[in-house]
Amino acid sequence: MNNSFIEDNKITNKFVESYTKTTYRVIGNHKHTAIKPCHWLEQKLMTGRSNRNCYKGIFGIESHRCLQNTPSLPFCNHQCVFCWRDIEQGTLGSKFIVEPDEPKSLIDAMIKHQQDIILNHLPLKRYIDNYEIMIDILYYMLLHGGPHSIVSLSENIHVSRNKIVRAITLLKNQSFIDPSDESMKYYKLDDEIKNSLDSKDEIELLINRTLTTPDEIINVHNEALYPNHAAISLDGEPLLFPKISDLVHEFRNRNMTTFIVTNGTLPNTISNMDSLPSQLYLTLPAPNEELYKKICRPMVKNGWNKIQESLELLDSLSTRTLVRLTAVRNLNLKKEFIDEYIKIIKKANPNFFEIKGFTLQAKALEIDNRLKEQRPLQDYFPDFDFLNSIAQEFEQKSGFFIIYRNKPSRDFLFAVNWDKEKDPIITTP
Repeated sequence: MNNSFIEDNKITNKFVESYTKTTYRVIGNHKHTAIKPCHWLEQKLMTGRSNRNCYKGIFGIESHRCLQNTPSLPFCNHQCVFCWRDIEQGTLGSKFIVEPDEPKSLIDAMIKHQQDIILNHLPLKRYIDNYEIMIDILYYMLLHGGPHSIVSLSENIHVSRNKIVRAITLLKNQSFIDPSDESMKYYKLDDEIKNSLDSKDEIELLINRTLTTPDEIINVHNEALYPNHAAISLDGEPLLFPKISDLVHEFRNRNMTTFIVTNGTLPNTISNMDSLPSQLYLTLPAPNEELYKKICRPMVKNGWNKIQESLELLDSLSTRTLVRLTAVRNLNLKKEFIDEYIKIIKKANPNFFEIKGFTLQAKALEIDNRLKEQRPLQDYFPDFDFLNSIAQEFEQKSGFFIIYRNKPSRDFLFAVNWDKEKDPIITTP
């Protein structure tokens, strides 16, 4: 713990400044709460279409209306090796040691800051410009062949390299352009487009049909100002917040659905919650206690037993439940662990089971140092094909049906205590 981040049981301004250098907004009088728009919110603002939504779209959650937040930013009782947070400096303890702010005022501030970010940091003009730049890039490539670098496109279309990169990323995802070599520095127009289109008007029509239109961008940007879902999962352990039940209740009063992602070490808190979230996620980090201690480096006694207690509660809760395996290749996801996981899931009987691939980003890049091992970072990264093969084996051995795959997020959803033919969309908070 960084001692300069807390004084007299109060979080210091220095701690806040360490987060606000990024797109975090630390809010509330006692600075234990934060929001941060995720990658998929911005992706949705680019097109307004569901193909740029995150994996939670299967449950009816729209990324542009999702308020990603945490009421326990600096507090967690795990130090997971796969965590993308700066747990070495940014964790201020395993207990909630500051005075908690009131949920109503927190949510007011969350929404206010989300609106400010959308209006001033993710402005509508950026995405309307991006629409025009995509058309210009495709038309330039149609006229001049290729391949073209980001630098040459920037110089010839007369926009910044950052804007070119933003447009290129979307065009590449849509397979309108292809990298011409492994360096990913040069791009060329897709052959089918090159051979079938002749004019800028035709390119615009293609983008309107298959990618986005200005009206869709405007509509989704306006909708984003009014979030209708709260993902209580950003950082820390949300259930450490003493007023977590009241927070969920206040979101529900505003007709907002809620997801909570917990590490499962607080079964008493779960059983005592008067207001449960629309869906409760419980992270299952390992197939057994020995590996759990290696991966999570718990700062709580009997952590594995507490997780088992929480798992036993799931079937009795009056809300939807999901057990998530954050999958790290060559660590907690190997074929020899499948039977152990299935036994745990069958006993817990949640509505859903999810395998979600661990992402090498931010401080998760320190996983090798945290494990005190020496191996290439890519050894830990589970790509989609690897996860798909594991998921298929899970399905065959367990009888749980895979009801959804999301390739960009490397996410696989199984129906456990759920009719595989029933739509999983959440209709009420």
